[in-house]
Amino acid sequence: MVLFLILWVGLPLIGPALVLALWVGTGELARMFARRQVQLNLWVLRLGGLLLLVASLPALYEQNPGVPWREVALGLVLFAAFIYELFAGANIPRLAFSVLALLYLPWTLGYFLLLRYSPDATLGLVTLSLPLVATFATDVGAYFVGRTVGRTKLAPTVSPNKTVEGFVGGLVAAFLALFTYTWLIQGAFPFGRGELLVFAVLLSFAAQLGDLTESMLKRYTGVKDSGQFLPGHGGLLDRLDSLIFSVPLTYYLLVIFT
Repeated sequence: MVLFLILWVGLPLIGPALVLALWVGTGELARMFARRQVQLNLWVLRLGGLLLLVASLPALYEQNPGVPWREVALGLVLFAAFIYELFAGANIPRLAFSVLALLYLPWTLGYFLLLRYSPDATLGLVTLSLPLVATFATDVGAYFVGRTVGRTKLAPTVSPNKTVEGFVGGLVAAFLALFTYTWLIQGAFPFGRGELLVFAVLLSFAAQLGDLTESMLKRYTGVKDSGQFLPGHGGLLDRLDSLIFSVPLTYYLLVIFT
């Protein structure tokens, strides 16, 4: 309920929420990798992440639509990361893992802003709901189908509990959920019905890929949860993992098909 309120209000609430997600999420990543004696450059991740969020503000694209603001900001942050290591010990693992973390979280968070205001503030709320519905349906479908009939391991070295049957169940659930959702509010989306059905499969795949990617990071760092942001429910990254991939993909699909 709180999430939908934040999305409905728009920038006044989404902005602070994304900054909080940036701060907490990068902290969780830093603590996870510290278990493998890998240091992350939190200065680059957090200050660079703030710059990337600013570069995702819709006002910049309205006033200067031809400027690739986010790509310019990303280039500056990468330059800063390299320059930092030139003068701070040339810690290559720190540089490499920091760039990985930068692309994994700060870079992707900006797509929440971009999608909320694409193609405009009114339709943006509707298009942003697509990955939310697809992700929720995917999680529910994959969980219940996997628990009921799951037999074949999907990625045993990364997430032993995930099954191929659960993966397919997630795809089907997302397909049915988006079909029903878009039928209930026909005409609200800047896509055709056929396109939306393809999107359902792609978004479900992206959501499950995001889940598996975070499982891979947790397996690599030897943790069960990314943190304790929500007691009893794990860290913030545990809640965002599916959306980290499905929201950017929705934005790409919006750009391609409209």
